[in-house]
Amino acid sequence: MIRVILLLLLFTFTLEAQILQDPTAKAQITQGLNQLYQYNFKESSAVFNALKAKYPQHPAPYLLLAMQWEQQYFPLKDHPAQGKNYLAHLEKAFELAQNLYTKNENDLEASFFCTASLGFLAAYEADEHNYMKVVSYAKQAYSFLKIGLKSTEKQPEFLFSTGMYNYYSVAYPELHTVLKPVMFLFQEGNKRLGLIQLEAGTKRTTFVKNECIFYMGYVQNKYEGNPLKALAYNQVLSENYPNNHWYLLQRAELLTLTGKFEEAEPFIEKMEALKSAYYTGAAYTLRGMREEVERKDLKKAEFWYTKSIALPFEERLTKDIRGLAYLGLARIAQRQRKLYLFRKYLRESANFIEYKNSLIEYKRLSHGK
Repeated sequence: MIRVILLLLLFTFTLEAQILQDPTAKAQITQGLNQLYQYNFKESSAVFNALKAKYPQHPAPYLLLAMQWEQQYFPLKDHPAQGKNYLAHLEKAFELAQNLYTKNENDLEASFFCTASLGFLAAYEADEHNYMKVVSYAKQAYSFLKIGLKSTEKQPEFLFSTGMYNYYSVAYPELHTVLKPVMFLFQEGNKRLGLIQLEAGTKRTTFVKNECIFYMGYVQNKYEGNPLKALAYNQVLSENYPNNHWYLLQRAELLTLTGKFEEAEPFIEKMEALKSAYYTGAAYTLRGMREEVERKDLKKAEFWYTKSIALPFEERLTKDIRGLAYLGLARIAQRQRKLYLFRKYLRESANFIEYKNSLIEYKRLSHGK
């Protein structure tokens, strides 16, 4: 009898720990994520809460619900109650994942969820400019991440965290030099390898497939200066999830940056229809770029750029777009020989730009070219 009870307990633990190996649970996760990315939040909540009832000691449902709230209540800083709930669920996901890992240090799935929950916590603090908290979460995640760095063949879900680590551990300190002194604590990254791993993740993962696709586009545009290549990744997402606001924003921006202004127009109109100051401000910048670049109407371009900078921006998704508006205003002031305004707008743009192409443009303008 004792042997039977022990076998049942072992089966239960295995089921809890290996949710990604359970075909039924895997199908539920895919269904819930599809609803989430399509902004059918009522339906995705029902799926994720059903998973939580079935797997009460597994981190997956808590992480999934946090991922939903990040998009449903965008930006979280404007929704304090949901923001606290978001952080609480990430912390709970890490606690449960750590419990599973403590029971079995060879459990790759537990390592994945430890890495993922800490990664989301670090990203949140990065958006809040709490860089020391970012480092703290990174140090916690690092022991689990090292497992992932050598386990992508056994557990493909590690391709996202491993790819992001390899890429960002080089790219992020290049932009945020305050982090450079602490990077010696971590394994050296490799941007090229990171891109290869993220690309593999777009094909081989379940839980983080869309994150791999989204961030391949994000990285190609922001750090690699290749918006045309980024557009191909975004097309997959925007076609599959036309109601997703993040993908809509990315599509409108990338079409504009690649000079496809007419194609961008319906997406810009959809952004304005969202009645969100963040999306509207970004839409106005993109309208200004069309007037400046395609139509050569500097008066209208200045009008849209000025309207855009009067609205709030969001740290991760629209801050760089705000920088594009200031660079546009600087170019217009330069052409109008308004030196004071040119210097003012150029100086202001430096607070927002991180895009590789924007930094090149800033340097060009700074040298009077």
